[in-house]
Amino acid sequence: MIRYNGLIRDAARQIASAAEASLDDLKTGLVEQEPHLTDRMLGRMAQAMDGYKAKGVTWSAKTLTDHGPNTQEKEYGPDFVGVLEISIPGYKVKKGFLAQAKLTKSDKMNRSDFDRMIDQCKRMLDLSPESYVFHYSSKGIRVIPAIAVLASSGPSSVFEPDGLYFRRISTFYEDHFECFIGDMRISEPTEQALAELRARNLLYLAARAE
Repeated sequence: MIRYNGLIRDAARQIASAAEASLDDLKTGLVEQEPHLTDRMLGRMAQAMDGYKAKGVTWSAKTLTDHGPNTQEKEYGPDFVGVLEISIPGYKVKKGFLAQAKLTKSDKMNRSDFDRMIDQCKRMLDLSPESYVFHYSSKGIRVIPAIAVLASSGPSSVFEPDGLYFRRISTFYEDHFECFIGDMRISEPTEQALAELRARNLLYLAARAE
């Protein structure tokens, strides 16, 4: 993978730039609710990566959204699933992760919202250890392991400046592309996978050598 180190860093920055741009819509009031922000973020990430080329590798991307029967009535698990496929000389892998989005207007969270997030993290971890909270705020997007949220003592220990360790989204995706992050059981970018994981959305990224 040494030959592709530059590619990994560039691709991670590309996808992070698209994700962070979605926060501008929050700041300007174009979006106010968490699901709409997630939809915009995933759409921008897919648009930024589909057809992206570097160092002899071409990326493709697509998003899937659950539009099945009784969508409004469903009890969902993850807000989105990330599936990655890499197929380059000497290196092939398909894997993914689960994510719960959390929007806060500041670094504060009340107890009821925190307890709800704890329940959401437990449900994700029942499906996969590769589960994360994507925290949206005016400071950017922080990615926090779901298991760390469960280990925390309360809302003040999660999002405040001296709270849990987190990754910026660029670092998270760099780790994901380099295979420090990912569950090989989460590998299918299909509507069936959405249904089985009870997820709202899926983002599929694929990198293939030309």
